Amino acid sequence: MKVRFKKDLSNYKNLDDYLVVGFGLHESKTRFYLIADDNFAVGYAMPKHFDIIDAAADGYIRRDDLNSGREFYLEAEMNHSRKDLRNYLEINDPYENVSYFAEKKYPVSVDYDKSMLNEDNKLSRIEGALLFINRYLYEQFWDDTYREGLEFYKKDSLDNLLEKRISEPALIQVSHYKDELLKFIARAFGAGEQPIDKSEYYARTLSGLISTLFAKEIASVQKIESLYDMCFVTEYENRYYILSRYWVS
Repeated sequence: MKVRFKKDLSNYKNLDDYLVVGFGLHESKTRFYLIADDNFAVGYAMPKHFDIIDAAADGYIRRDDLNSGREFYLEAEMNHSRKDLRNYLEINDPYENVSYFAEKKYPVSVDYDKSMLNEDNKLSRIEGALLFINRYLYEQFWDDTYREGLEFYKKDSLDNLLEKRISEPALIQVSHYKDELLKFIARAFGAGEQPIDKSEYYARTLSGLISTLFAKEIASVQKIESLYDMCFVTEYENRYYILSRYWVS
């Protein structure tokens, strides 16, 4: 299903026709459409602003579970790409959707390239999150005999890390990357007094920020343990991105 906007809109200039990512019924029984703009942000589009030029719906999967049981259809490739979805509002994740829109031949806007694909910007966000998270971990566990901190960096080689290992690296299936990364981070929060949902929030925030680095295919994932830390290593475009969960006495 595709639409064509009736007038110029600031975020819809790169294409003549735009794909409907999903559509369904509101609680009021009115129909809504989800369409991505030129920065891959998926949101509601009002029918008064566009004409449906291709109404074919055979490329959609019915996913009422994403709309509180009400009618909802999700584009088939998006359904395959975003197995993490729990409701349709979560579709709007420009980082997660990069590969999807690349396969759909969407052009990358200058603004998106500068703000969302720029690796330095992403690394800065991760660094900022770690400053806050490590402070939080210190405040929670400062009087414990053992606590952990988190550090993130990248390397051209794993030689130094492998020299320090105390066991063979544990390989992780790339398809399990996100789940394993979240579990790895969550271990640092495991002994706190805060409600578990708060710990999960911090863990998911960091996991999400790190995942934005990998818009294309990940080559390999492994865990490497030394006497001082456990490292979650992601090989991506001939570089190694390392999240270290280090031990503090």
